[in-house]
Amino acid sequence: MIKKKCILCKNEKFRLISKKTRDSKKHKIIRCLKCDHIQLFPVPTLNDEKKFYDENLQDKNINDVGSIKRARRKMMPDNTRRYQFIKKIIPKKSRVLEIGSGHGFFLEIMKTNGFDIIGYDISKEKRKYSKKITNVPVYDININSEISLGNKFDIVVLFHTLEHIADPITLLKNIKKLLKPKGKILIEVPNSDDFHLKLNKFYKEFYWERAHIHYFNPKILKNVIQKSSFKNIRIVGVQRYGIENFFHWKLKNKPQMENPSYSLPIELNWVEKNYKNFLVDKLICDTIMVVANI
Repeated sequence: MIKKKCILCKNEKFRLISKKTRDSKKHKIIRCLKCDHIQLFPVPTLNDEKKFYDENLQDKNINDVGSIKRARRKMMPDNTRRYQFIKKIIPKKSRVLEIGSGHGFFLEIMKTNGFDIIGYDISKEKRKYSKKITNVPVYDININSEISLGNKFDIVVLFHTLEHIADPITLLKNIKKLLKPKGKILIEVPNSDDFHLKLNKFYKEFYWERAHIHYFNPKILKNVIQKSSFKNIRIVGVQRYGIENFFHWKLKNKPQMENPSYSLPIELNWVEKNYKNFLVDKLICDTIMVVANI
């Protein structure tokens, strides 16, 4: 029998949150009764993860696989937003590592705009996909051990990646060794304080997935960053999905798979802006980002 243990505080007492995930009846979601961290159980082994991501099962399990054109349309709003954010905190020509580089669209936009970037991704299928997008090198390395990728980096970025990592603190300590003096990390993860989780049981059932080992909120994420010995921690909220997506869930009880970031017509921008700003200000938005340095 596999023993339940909180990955972060090692406590062994939990409350059951969900008996299954949207794509696995073998996995549960549990909340630690000591530190409140929410995590997957049982935690997949490294071999389990290699197989899962090599076969791109996260996307295939919800039939979210399509053409490059479709993927670009869905992902570019996020990648453009991330580029606009990162160019304000590091100068051009900075050396950048993206861990969990996925399809390669962020690598492409950063290289096009003058940054020295490389990527890492565990998935064989995603690395092949990335080669069709950009000639930026993407490596397959063991992120749970010492990482060596030549010269050190000005910033390491992880966009919707840290929640997939079994031991996030070990990873972040290894990342610290890759950074130049005053180097930064930029991390983006789903926010488990997302207001929508309390309003729609269908959304909540869809929210839990086999791929996510952790479910971070601002408090837990800050705790993980502090335990990894980073300083000057700043957490900001992001509301990726618009008000139309919210009403789509209310009316259809399912996500907008074709246009998850769909926004209202320009004439109704004030509605969209107020909706997103309200959630971001209270940090009950769907996503959180953290910036910190060594």
